[in-house]
Amino acid sequence: MFNRGLNSGWILSSAEERDCFYELLCRKAQNHKVNIYHYCVMSNHFHLAIEVLDTAVLSSFVSALCSQYSKNWHRHHRNGNGTIWQGRFKSIVVQKELYLNRLGRYIEQNPLRAQIVNSAEDYKWSSARAYTEDHSDPLVDPRLHPYRSNWGASEEECQTNYREYLKVAPLEEDDIFSSRNECFCLGDEAFQAKLMQENGRMKIRSGRPKKQEAS
Repeated sequence: MFNRGLNSGWILSSAEERDCFYELLCRKAQNHKVNIYHYCVMSNHFHLAIEVLDTAVLSSFVSALCSQYSKNWHRHHRNGNGTIWQGRFKSIVVQKELYLNRLGRYIEQNPLRAQIVNSAEDYKWSSARAYTEDHSDPLVDPRLHPYRSNWGASEEECQTNYREYLKVAPLEEDDIFSSRNECFCLGDEAFQAKLMQENGRMKIRSGRPKKQEAS
């Protein structure tokens, strides 16, 4: 899921603002007991690969996060009140087996696409360092990633392989994870059928992606 500043405004432009948002993210994630696999906080938006069992929990989590940050932002800028976000957050339901690795790479390559850093792990406000270095991140525990064991036989091998994976140019199809995608579900037919049975009709995109995983 992701959300951005109103009119793409740079509401997370300074290191202090991103630090503040990250601390709130850690606290709200713990309070709502959500599992975050990948994240990136940029100057005008944030992006999360998050797992929840109930969509109501996701809405409550994001609402609490964005609302509290808005209050902090207005207090710091002495700028009255009102929304600083571009409407409601957008989420895409993805099938973990097919898309989680690619989604994580797409998220963590945000600073590379913006030409802010030379290596994804050089960016402070993303999950890349948790997977590529011995970096303790309160928001992400690499041991909980469902496919971490496929990346290598040891922690060092996992870190090396994932570091190389982040260097791979993203597939052209990875644009499905961008805010321009109007689909709400990405997965195979069985996954789509299960979601439609649970949630009713939704916009979906099918098909197995090309294999290019961090193994």
